[in-house]
Amino acid sequence: MQTLFIRDFMAREPICLRPDDTIREAAAVFSRHEIDGAPVVDGDGKLTGLFTKTHVMRAMAGGLPLTTPVGHLMRRQVYTICEDDPPESAWEKAVKYGIGRLPVVDRNDRLVGMMTRTRLVYAFEQKYKNIISFLNAVLDCALSGICAVNEEGVVVVFNQSAARITGLCAEEVVNRHINDVIPQSGLLEVLQTGKASYGHKIIFRQSTVIANQAPVIYGDKIIGAVSLFHDISEVETLSQQLETVKRMAQELDIIISASSEGIALLDQEGKIIKLNRAYEQVEGVPGEKIRGLRVKELIQKGYLSFLAVPAALEKNGPACVIERLRTGREVLSTATPIVDEQSRNIRRIVVNCRDLTELAVLRRQLEEERARYHAQLESLRAESWERDKIVAASSSMRELLAVAERVAPYDSNVLILGESGTGKDLLARFIHYRSARSAGPVISVNCAAIPENLLESELFGYTAGAFTGAERQGKAGLIELAEGGTLFLNEIGDLSLSLQAKLLTVIQEKLVRRLGETKSRPVDFRLIAATNRDLAEMVRKGLFRGDLYYRINVIPITIPPLRERPEDIVPLVHHFLHRYNRKFNLDRQVAPETMEWLKSYSWPGNVRELENVMERLVVTSVAQVITPDALPEQIKKITFPGMLKKGNVEPAGLFKLYQRMGSTRRVAAALGVHQSTVVRWLKKYGYKPAASRSGGVNNDA
Repeated sequence: MQTLFIRDFMAREPICLRPDDTIREAAAVFSRHEIDGAPVVDGDGKLTGLFTKTHVMRAMAGGLPLTTPVGHLMRRQVYTICEDDPPESAWEKAVKYGIGRLPVVDRNDRLVGMMTRTRLVYAFEQKYKNIISFLNAVLDCALSGICAVNEEGVVVVFNQSAARITGLCAEEVVNRHINDVIPQSGLLEVLQTGKASYGHKIIFRQSTVIANQAPVIYGDKIIGAVSLFHDISEVETLSQQLETVKRMAQELDIIISASSEGIALLDQEGKIIKLNRAYEQVEGVPGEKIRGLRVKELIQKGYLSFLAVPAALEKNGPACVIERLRTGREVLSTATPIVDEQSRNIRRIVVNCRDLTELAVLRRQLEEERARYHAQLESLRAESWERDKIVAASSSMRELLAVAERVAPYDSNVLILGESGTGKDLLARFIHYRSARSAGPVISVNCAAIPENLLESELFGYTAGAFTGAERQGKAGLIELAEGGTLFLNEIGDLSLSLQAKLLTVIQEKLVRRLGETKSRPVDFRLIAATNRDLAEMVRKGLFRGDLYYRINVIPITIPPLRERPEDIVPLVHHFLHRYNRKFNLDRQVAPETMEWLKSYSWPGNVRELENVMERLVVTSVAQVITPDALPEQIKKITFPGMLKKGNVEPAGLFKLYQRMGSTRRVAAALGVHQSTVVRWLKKYGYKPAASRSGGVNNDA
C-alpha cells in the first residue's frame, strides 16, 4: 500500500509577505487574494512569522501608520509541519491548536506550501481509499473464497476466489441480498444466531465447497457475517489421481512379478531395491539374500548377471553383456540407467536378464515345427495340384503341356509367356511337380505386387540391424527359402534394373548375399520366370537387361489366350462348375443357351475371368439351372458371330437366337437394340414358330 505524505496534498507556492512589507501592502494582498493571513518569510525563504487581518485591525485601532512594516506586528511563534510528515500529524496540530491553516516547511525550515483543513480531509479520504484497495487486493489474493454480508444480509465482500469457485460475477453479487444470489450460503442463520459454523457443505453449479462461517461482532453487536470456503473438487480430483497412481503402481508390480524375463531395480549407488521371481530363478537364489547389496558385492559373490551395470554407469547409457552363470545358464543382461531430466543424474538402474538357454531350446523347437509345417504345406500343395490340374482340350494346350512335361525333369530355366489370367502360375507348378525337385518347396514371388523398396529385402533377406525396422534376428530371403525346390518369379518384367543385376548374379553363381552381410551363401533352386510383357521389346528399349533375358529365356513356353483356344471353354466351364458346386454344397447346372453365350464371349481376362464368372453364377443363380438371365452384363451384350453384317441382321441367326432365348426382350438385350425392333425384324423375315409352339411371337420376359 502506498505511503502518503503532507507534500502529496499541500498547496504549493503559497502567498507570502516579507518582514519589510507595509501594513497597507499586506492589506492589499489580503483583499486581492481574499485570504485572512499570510506567512512572513525572509530572504532565504525561511518562515519568520505570521501576519493576519487581526494584526491589520489592531494597527488601525491603535493609530499606527499604514506604512509600518509587518515585521513589527507579526506573530513570531508559528506552528508548522514538515512536508515529509504524514497527514495525521497535521490533523493533530490543527485540532490541538485550533488552527485551520498550517505552513509546510522542508528540512531546512524553508516554506514550501500550506496545508488547509480541506486538503487534510482530502488526504484522509485518499488514504481511506488506498486502505480499501489494499484490503480488497489482499482478499482477492486469498485462495479461499470469501463472502461477507452486513447486518441486513446484503453482500459487501465477494473476492475473486469466491467468483471463481461459484462461477458468479462479483459485480452481480455485491450490494445484493445474499438470498438472491446464494440462498444456500447459511449466512443469514449465522446473523440470527450469532453462532459460527464449520464444515458447511455447499453445492454450486460448477463445484462443491466446504465453508466455515462466523459472525462479525463490533463491541457487543453483530454487524455482519463472513464465510470462508474451499473448493473440494480439486481435492477429490487429487485423491482420485492418487488412487490411480497407487493402482498403476500395484499393476506395475504385478506385471514385473509376472514377467518371464528377469527384472531388477537398483538405486543410483547400485544397490538392489527390487527384483522379480524370474530373476531369482535365473540366479538360483532367493531375493532376500541379495536385496540391499551393492553391485560390487554382488559381482564379488559370483552373481554375474549384474556385470552390465558397471558398463552402463561408465557410459551413462544402456549396456549389454552375455555371461554364463554358475547355475550353468547362459543369459543376456541389459542394464539401462534412468536419468533425471533436469539434473541429468542417474536416479535408478533397470537390469533385464534374459535366459538364452531357454531361447535356444525354443529356437530348436521352432525350427522343428517350421520343418514339420513346411512338409505338411508341401503335401497340401501337392494335393491341391492334383485337384486343380490343368484342363486342356485344345490341341495347342495339349502340345504345350507335352513340351512342359518333357522339360520338367531338367533344371533348365523356363520362361512362361502369356496374357494375365492364362494360368502361368499353374503351369509353373505343373513343371515343378513333374521334376526331380517335386519334394522341395515352390516359392512363388509376384514381382509386381511387392513395393520396390521391400522387394530386395524380401528376395535376398537381411541381417540384424541392416536397416530401420529390420527384425532383430535378421531374416532369410525368398531365394534362400527355395533351397532344393523351385523359385517362381511371376511378372519378372516389373523388376527394376538394379534388382535385375543382382538377380543375374544369383542365377549365374548360385550364391546369395543378405542385405548387411559381407559373405555370400550358396543356394540350390530351379528358376521359372513368367511375364505378360514383351521382354524382347523391353531389351531393345533398355528397360530390361539383355544378359538376364538370355539367362531366363532358355526354354520359352507361350500360353495362348483363351479366345484362341475356344475348345477349352466348355471343359473349363464344367471344371469350375464342379469345383464350386462341391465348395458351396450345391448342384447347379448350365443351360445349353447359357453355354452358347459363354462359348461366344471373347474372355479378355482369360481363364481367371472364366473362373470368377463361374463362381458368381453358382453363388448368385436363383434356379438350379443357370439361364442367360444370370450372366454378367459384359457377356449379355456380346453379338453372336454372323448375326449382324454391316448393320444388317441375318435372318437365320436371328431365328436361332430367338429360339435359344425364348423371348424378344432377351434377344433385344443381347443385341443391344429395342424390343420393338426385334419384333419388327421377326415379322419382316416371316418367322414361323415350330408346331409345338403357339402361334405368333413371344414378347414376354
